[in-house]
Amino acid sequence: PMPEPPPARTLREVFRLSHNDPRYGTTGVLLFLGLVLLALDGPVPAWLWADVSDGRGEPFGPALVITAVLLATTPLSYWAGRWYPEWWARQVLRVSLRLVHGQTGPRRVGRHPAADVVAHGGDAGRAVVLADGLHDHLVAVLAMVAMTVVSGSWAPAAFFGGTMVLAGLSAALFGPALGRRARRTVAARAAFATALGSALSAARAVKLAGATGPVLAHLARLDGARGDRSRREVAARLWAGSTASALSGLLPIAAWALYLSGDLSPGATLVAVAVLGGARWFASTTASLVSQVRSAGVWTARTAAMTGTGAYSAPVPGVDLAAGVAPEPPALTRQPLHRLELVGFGAVHDDGTVGVRGVDLTVTRGQLVLVVGRVGAGKSSLLRALAGLVRHTGSLRWDGEPVRDPELFLRPARVGYVAQQPRVLSGTVADNIHLGREVDLAGAVTAAQLDHDLAVAGRGTALPVGHRGVRLSGGQLQRLALARALAPHTELLVVDDVSSALDPATELDLWRALRARGTTVIGSTSKRAALVRADTVLVLCDGVAAAAGPWARLADRWGHLAG
Repeated sequence: PMPEPPPARTLREVFRLSHNDPRYGTTGVLLFLGLVLLALDGPVPAWLWADVSDGRGEPFGPALVITAVLLATTPLSYWAGRWYPEWWARQVLRVSLRLVHGQTGPRRVGRHPAADVVAHGGDAGRAVVLADGLHDHLVAVLAMVAMTVVSGSWAPAAFFGGTMVLAGLSAALFGPALGRRARRTVAARAAFATALGSALSAARAVKLAGATGPVLAHLARLDGARGDRSRREVAARLWAGSTASALSGLLPIAAWALYLSGDLSPGATLVAVAVLGGARWFASTTASLVSQVRSAGVWTARTAAMTGTGAYSAPVPGVDLAAGVAPEPPALTRQPLHRLELVGFGAVHDDGTVGVRGVDLTVTRGQLVLVVGRVGAGKSSLLRALAGLVRHTGSLRWDGEPVRDPELFLRPARVGYVAQQPRVLSGTVADNIHLGREVDLAGAVTAAQLDHDLAVAGRGTALPVGHRGVRLSGGQLQRLALARALAPHTELLVVDDVSSALDPATELDLWRALRARGTTVIGSTSKRAALVRADTVLVLCDGVAAAAGPWARLADRWGHLAG
C-alpha cells in the first residue's frame, strides 16, 4: 500500500500560518491592538477617567482626550479591515496551492476524487481561524500589560486573563466530542462532494438511463446528512464557547467586591469594569481556539494525506498565488530508448491491491506491443505502472539500467501516457498540447492524425475544445491526448485502448505514422485489425501473463478476446 503520509502537527502548522506574510498579519495585529486599547471599552479611555474618579482632576480635559482617542479609532478600524483580510486570503490560498501541488506533483500521494479535494480545500478556514486565534491572544497579552501599566494594579489584567483561562479549561472538556463530530462532518462533506462530482461527470449517462430522479434523491440524502453533521458540530462548538460569556460576567462582580473591601482603587476598578466587553470577546476566542483544535486536527490529517506533506502551510518553492509568480516548467529530459525489459513485473494500486504480476517482456525500439485480455484482466494496471502512475514490483530496465525511481524517471519526453478516457483542459488544441512547454506542435498533430480534422474545422490548433473537450468527438479527443503525449518527442508511448474510438482507416494511418517516427508503443486493444499489426501481443488472464508472441501464433487459442 501507499506509505503513510508524514505526521502533520496541527499546532505547528497553525503557528506557521500565523507567522506567514508578516507584512499583512503583523500590521493587522498592531492595528487591532490599537483598537482594543483605544476603544470605548478599552483600558486607555478608562484610565483617563480614572484620574477623575480618584479625585485627581477635572472631567473636561479627559473628556476631550477621550473624544480625540475615539475619533482616532475610526481610521484604525478602516485599515485593520483592509490589511487583515489580505493575510487571511493569502493563508487560504497557500493551503489550497499545497493541495493542488500534492495532487499534481511528480510524487504520488493517495488518490482522492477531485471533488473531494476541492471540497476539502474550501474548508481550509479550520486551520486559518486557529492562526487568527493566536493573533487574538497576542493582542490579549499586550492588552493585559497595558491594563497593568495604566491602572497601576495587576487586578484588571488578572481578571481579564483569568476569564480567558477558565473559558479555555471549560472548552477543553468538549474536545473529544468535537473531534468525533468533526470527523463525521468531514466524511459527510467528502461523500456529498464525491457523489456530486460523479453525477455531473456522468450527467449524460444518467439522463439517458432515466435515472435523474434516483440520483437527485441520493444527492438530497447526502446533502441532508452533510447539513445535519455540520449543524451538530456547530452546536457543540457553541456549547463549548458559551461558558465564556458566563465567566466574563464574574469580572465586574469580582472587581466591585475588591473595591468595596478596599483592595482596589476606584480607577483600577473602573479599568476592570470597562474592559468587560473585551474580556467577553477574548474569553470566547480562547474557548473557540481550544474547542476547535480537535476538529482542526481531523482536517489536518486529511490535508497531509492529500498534499503528501505534513508541512501544508509552508510555501511551495517558487510559487506565489497572491503575486501571480510561478517557476518555469522543468526542462524535459529525453533519454533514447533502445531496449525495455520487464522481469517479474507487476502493478500495485494505492490500496495495496495487486493489479497484475509476473510479467516478463522485452521490447525493442520502434516496436508495437499490444496487450489483450478480458475486462479486469489487468491491462490498465500494467500500463499505468509502465507510466509510473502506480507502484510496480519486479524489475523494469531502460537500456539495461534499472528504473529505481519511476515517479521521476518515467516522465514526459521519456514516457507519454494516453488514458482510456483522456482528460483535456478548457482552451484550444494548442493549449492542450503545449501545456506551457516548448514542444513539436505541428509534428505531434500530424502523427496523431489530427491535422485533417483541424483543417476541416478551419481554426487549426487555435480551435477551442470546450469544457472537457465537449466540442470534439470521441476519436478527436483521443487523438488530441495522443498528440499531447507525442509532442515532446516521446520515446515510449503507453496507450490504453487509444484506437477504440477510431475508424479502421484512421487507425491504420495512426499506426503507420507512429512506426515512421520510430516511437516505441505499448498499448491495449481488443480490435483484431490492430493485433495483426503488432510485433508482440501479450495476453493477460486474471492479472497474469498467459501468452506472448505474434497474433498469428496466438489467434487460434485466444482469438475470442479480439473483436
